[in-house]
Amino acid sequence: MGLRWLAATLLSLTVLLCGAWSVWPSAGPAAPTNRGPSPTNPAGALQEVAPPLAVQQVQALLAERQPRLRILSPANDAMLPAGPWDLELEIDDWPLVGPGPLGIGPHLVVQLDQQEPLRLSDPPSDGLAPVRLHLTMAPLRPGSHRLSVYAAKPGGEAVKSAGGFRQVRLHRAAVNPAELPVAGSAQLISAIPFDQVREQPVPIDWLLVDAPLQRLRDDDRHWLLRVTVNGDSFLVDRQTTVWLTGLRQGGNAVQLELLDSLGDSLNPPYNSLVEEVTLAPEGDNRWLQGTLSAAELDQILGRAAAEPMGPNATSLPLPTGESPEPTVADAAEPDPANSDSAEEPPAQPDQHVEPVTAESDPPQRQDPETSAETDAVVLSNEAVVPPDAAGNGLDRPDDKLS
Repeated sequence: MGLRWLAATLLSLTVLLCGAWSVWPSAGPAAPTNRGPSPTNPAGALQEVAPPLAVQQVQALLAERQPRLRILSPANDAMLPAGPWDLELEIDDWPLVGPGPLGIGPHLVVQLDQQEPLRLSDPPSDGLAPVRLHLTMAPLRPGSHRLSVYAAKPGGEAVKSAGGFRQVRLHRAAVNPAELPVAGSAQLISAIPFDQVREQPVPIDWLLVDAPLQRLRDDDRHWLLRVTVNGDSFLVDRQTTVWLTGLRQGGNAVQLELLDSLGDSLNPPYNSLVEEVTLAPEGDNRWLQGTLSAAELDQILGRAAAEPMGPNATSLPLPTGESPEPTVADAAEPDPANSDSAEEPPAQPDQHVEPVTAESDPPQRQDPETSAETDAVVLSNEAVVPPDAAGNGLDRPDDKLS
């Protein structure tokens, strides 16, 4: 008996030490983790920097604006005839300021498919009342198209709010579903102002439509954007403009690719876009020379008529936490005496603007199911504020650089 008891004890100890049994409770299955790629910093010669101080000033002054944009005509999924066609827009709570000594002010951008954007800013508006714009557009080629319209800040940076973006789908001759992404699927729209930028830093900007919300939890990531500049790539998972240095003079290839959480292409081929940014030798760019004076800010934002800007011009305070830099004392300002000889801006497509007055009945908003407008879904570190009952998107400040 003693030998049998000793043998049984030794067998039990052997099994226990070999791991067949466990004296500790199981921790259960491991919590799911995001196994896809993570955001990375710009690589190679590229470096992310803060926006120029003058840009930060303008961003702070426009932050209180809540643009409400509508495409009144044509309706979504309209079949348009051959020849020119009319586009009718309405914008509220967003100024329209044409090109001046500091470039274009707040404006609207109209983009058909991936064609060069059309920037609308004339005649000017202070944004205190709704304004309607009528444009005669060039004939469409046969097939299906996407028409996107969004509010933009001076220099071309897109406003990232649900109310500041609208899109309709248009057709000519016949509907071609292969030319359009599936309705409700994620769309990437490039908003790089390649036609406005000539010096560094360069704003890499984009809009996301119908992409899922993310970063509501630490391990919650549904999409990434891969930015490739001249072969150097990095990943971002936040919806905010990235300001870059390290580009070269002349042409620079910029590719934007929307990826899913595993790093695979999301909704290809519509979400892989290529732009070219052409930079000139460094010149006298007022936006890169410190803060703007009060008179310059009035001019670029279309506020009260600016006084001549001389050596005693003063600058407004910067956003909290920023240190001022020296300003250019005498910014370029056209001489009223020589205004007749001033070079006129390039011609725009036929357009005119009509203020909406109390005497005219404003158009009634359609039911959501039949509306000609598609609200943008903007992704950021915060949850998107949904449109209110009237369909007006609520603005939200852009993310800060991390």
